[in-house]
Amino acid sequence: MGQQPPEPAPVAFQLSKWYADAVSPEGDVFIGYRARLHSGAFDISYAAALDTAHTHAPCHTPFHIDRREIHWRAPSLGVDARWQRTSSGIRATIYESAEGAVEWHCLVPKGAAAVDRKGRRTVDGLGYVEHLRVTIPPWQLPIRTLRWGRFLSARHSLVWIDWQGDFSARLAYLDGAPVAASAISDDGLTLVDGSRATFDRGMVLRHGTLGSNVLHAVPGIDTIAPAEIFLMEETKWRSRTTLTSSADGPEEGWSIHEIVQWPPMV
Repeated sequence: MGQQPPEPAPVAFQLSKWYADAVSPEGDVFIGYRARLHSGAFDISYAAALDTAHTHAPCHTPFHIDRREIHWRAPSLGVDARWQRTSSGIRATIYESAEGAVEWHCLVPKGAAAVDRKGRRTVDGLGYVEHLRVTIPPWQLPIRTLRWGRFLSARHSLVWIDWQGDFSARLAYLDGAPVAASAISDDGLTLVDGSRATFDRGMVLRHGTLGSNVLHAVPGIDTIAPAEIFLMEETKWRSRTTLTSSADGPEEGWSIHEIVQWPPMV
């Protein structure tokens, strides 16, 4: 089995964050996170799983990358999961400045996924995997609102990232190819060719501040992050979605999407 690629050379700040999900045809959902945060003398690895419950563990649980498969085994979370790869994925540098950069690599825009939660349940369906490398502290990024999501169906995949603030960037990829999006909201996404994805927001997966939902489980994070980062508001949904396009008609599938809002500036 292949191993996780070596980490780049150390920098003053680095967040290496893996995100992976799976949704069954019936709408059962699994989301997994694995992150390593390095800032000066502070260095921690962290993993979490989100489905009907949210579990955390400060542990080193690497993703193993092969040409055809990604495998993540996190015993402390009771997770053994695999995603099939059919392409090299999508890469983009979302933001870059003299202080650092945000580099995004979507390794699996769409692939067969199988997740075993060790006695709790399994999720078999379509899934998505991405890796984010951030070398500038997130609280120094010049953005105020982030919308992110992915839609998967039998025929299509659609991925989007929308950053708004002093710095703005909007990226969208349909079936792995870049496309222009004219509008992105909590209810849907519209492409410039008139194609439209409509979300029902049928299940709220997580809602609240990052301090209460995520960061409370990361030991010592309050020693390097300002108080404002704990007040960021996040809402994440699993949505039944209809993608309507003039090319091949409506297509039903599942989306996972979110909005993250920075607290008001004082």
